[in-house]
Amino acid sequence: MRLARRLFVVPLANNDHGKTTMIKALVEQGEGIRRYDRLRKSRRSLTSPWGRVIDAYVFGRSYQEVDKGEFGSVEEALDGSDAMWRTRELIIMPSHVATEDHSDIDEMIDLAHSAGFDAIAASVILSWDGGDNRDDFPNIWRKGWDERWTIPNQWKDDPENPEGQLEALGRDLWVLVCRALAG
Repeated sequence: MRLARRLFVVPLANNDHGKTTMIKALVEQGEGIRRYDRLRKSRRSLTSPWGRVIDAYVFGRSYQEVDKGEFGSVEEALDGSDAMWRTRELIIMPSHVATEDHSDIDEMIDLAHSAGFDAIAASVILSWDGGDNRDDFPNIWRKGWDERWTIPNQWKDDPENPEGQLEALGRDLWVLVCRALAG
């Protein structure tokens, strides 16, 4: 194993904010695959834009949507999905941000730190003409993150390519992850 920084990235937003499409685009970029119809959680061998192979485990949906009901805790979800998650370089585990989800986020941060990862908050800030969802985050941003990233997702209606912006944001997130792992 080489010297490496290890990241536990938590894309943060509630439903319909673009997390799943962004994560799918991130994985497609890292695997060099053009399209997944549906991204399933799994171990991934991803390649950075500079040719570095990154051993990852990626959850495609927020923890609260499936894994919380199936496993009951973040630790059980991680252990039950990938018994070797503690040895990976990168974990991507999205989460919702409602008040009832804060204890799940606390558990993610604690588990990340206990396994030697830097815990990264990747907050999806959805904005529209009348405002944004920034008020969802102050109590989450106060938590013990090692870094806080902002993913600005400006709502746009584009009948030609409604997911194009989200895919671009996912590819940008992939480059940010790769730079952080190299730093």
